[in-house]
Amino acid sequence: MQKKENFLLDNEDLLFHLNHRIDYDALYEGLDKTTVDALGTTSAAEFKTIQIEALTALGEICGTELAGNAYKIEKEPIKLENNEVVLPPSLLKSLKALLDFGCAGLGTSTEYGGMGAPFVFEACSNEMVMRACPSTGLNIVWYSAVAHIIDKFGTDKMKNEIIPKISAGEWSGCMALTEPDAGSDLANLRAYAIDQGDGSWKIFGSKRFISNGCGEVALVLAMNKKGATGLGSINMYLCLRHEGGGYNYTISKLEEKLGLHGSATCELNFDGSKAYLLGENGKGFQHMLQLMNDARIAVSLQGVGYMEAIFRLANDFAQQRKTWGKPIAQHELIAEKLLDMECELKASRSLCYQAGVNQSLLYQAEQRLKDKSLHEDIRQGIEKNLAKYRKRVRRWTPLLKWYTAEKCVEMARTCLQIHGGYGYTTEYKAEWWMRESLILPIYEGTSQIQALMCIKDTLKDVIRNPKAFIEVALGMRVQTIRENDPLRKKFYRARQLENGAVISILLRLLKANARASISEAKPNDLIRMVKMLSRDLIKMENVGPALQHAERVCEIKALTNLAYSLIMDAEKDESRKRYAERFLNKILPRIGMLKEEIEMDDPVISEILAGYAAAEEQAKSAQG
Repeated sequence: MQKKENFLLDNEDLLFHLNHRIDYDALYEGLDKTTVDALGTTSAAEFKTIQIEALTALGEICGTELAGNAYKIEKEPIKLENNEVVLPPSLLKSLKALLDFGCAGLGTSTEYGGMGAPFVFEACSNEMVMRACPSTGLNIVWYSAVAHIIDKFGTDKMKNEIIPKISAGEWSGCMALTEPDAGSDLANLRAYAIDQGDGSWKIFGSKRFISNGCGEVALVLAMNKKGATGLGSINMYLCLRHEGGGYNYTISKLEEKLGLHGSATCELNFDGSKAYLLGENGKGFQHMLQLMNDARIAVSLQGVGYMEAIFRLANDFAQQRKTWGKPIAQHELIAEKLLDMECELKASRSLCYQAGVNQSLLYQAEQRLKDKSLHEDIRQGIEKNLAKYRKRVRRWTPLLKWYTAEKCVEMARTCLQIHGGYGYTTEYKAEWWMRESLILPIYEGTSQIQALMCIKDTLKDVIRNPKAFIEVALGMRVQTIRENDPLRKKFYRARQLENGAVISILLRLLKANARASISEAKPNDLIRMVKMLSRDLIKMENVGPALQHAERVCEIKALTNLAYSLIMDAEKDESRKRYAERFLNKILPRIGMLKEEIEMDDPVISEILAGYAAAEEQAKSAQG
């Protein structure tokens, strides 16, 4: 029998973040007058109360109706009949509970019938829903996510006709991006559109692995003319599934998947489908990044929801299962695994909510800057804050997506192991969470794509201001020595190792491109490196030595950022210090090992990669 719970009230860690780590004053100040009037609030304190009350009500739905239906949804098939996706009864029941609550319009503007909740509260709802039932979560997220993009880039006509239907739960949508031969490599999209000269376009091509492809609204990425190539030729189009009384595009296939059995993953065919340009011509890739950034933070919170469910499942089993006269949770090996799972969960949630708050403030700042009547001093202050929010979100997003996805899979594997033979049977849910978790490192940008984003941003930061990077790297050594607080001392040591790893990569780039001989241990050499970096790094053609270690750098940076967020939590609440301490104790040797792997510069993989490069050059010469 499903135990009835409230997925907010039973979660002390989540309540801590909602009560102590969210800046309600800043969020309230950023609300537009329409939203404030619709909410009927007069202060940040009232605003906080309204948000937590709403999330508490949602937590009740998640802990009872959704969680109770989750395993039924796993067993009931989705069908494709006459170009319509038929969802199973249990899923429809769970989806109705969320729609009746108002989840479809939780984050959409009050101007179009939504609740106007800042992004961080949408993210919180996503965590609870995903903990309860991942398939239901994958059905509900495609309401407001699509509405946000239409609100940002659509015409007034689009907004007035479509967003109210989404807010009311009548229409959902999808993002039609991936193609059979073009996933992350968007410059090679084959789908294209033809301008009809009357404000509409016709789209041709196919899309695959489209979550909720049965939604009424498709946001489609396609080239702006037949035969076009490159990111600068990509447009984003709004395409309705029904036009003129018939189907505007077809669903040719439903994917049979390892997990998420209650989420329709569709193959879509566009054959002259009527569509409308969203945003600017040639800016589709940049517009798509808006949705992807939201989606990657949302997937990180999806991972946190999974991790919460997985940890509880493992801990409950370990407390009940006895061997040699005591619960296995009290045996050293299992006790340590459970502690580390709990620390990793708390670290992930901590930084995820800080990212959610900053993303919320970012969107509010962008909206406020549209006001032409703002006094110049106020405008400059908002612009300064906006730059700060953008920098944080840009830095944290790939780290969170990488870490939560990879760690969730690892935790699911540990949970299954703790269950022993029971975990390998379908009678227990350990195998189910193992299967559900495996999608996280794949969709909304694979873990490797996140790592590439991280290393490229790292190099760009050095290019922009190499002197500042070296000053921070050298200054961290001093801070490590001077700091008296044990937690911060360990953190500075971790940052010192992080900077050392990056310097090691920069040295290899210089060696590969400039044939320079520089030692990290010699201060004068570091100063010389600063000059060479500012002059030569942007011109370097061989960035292979950096890309080879992208995932190691991504992990290192994820660990240091997560550790700092845990320290901030501990400074708010003394009882949380032990989690920060344990996390730092675990990551210091891990970061040291990753740094050593970078410095080792394994000749075997280097030779293999050099062989690929030589073969490619030979092939080019033969063609020429």
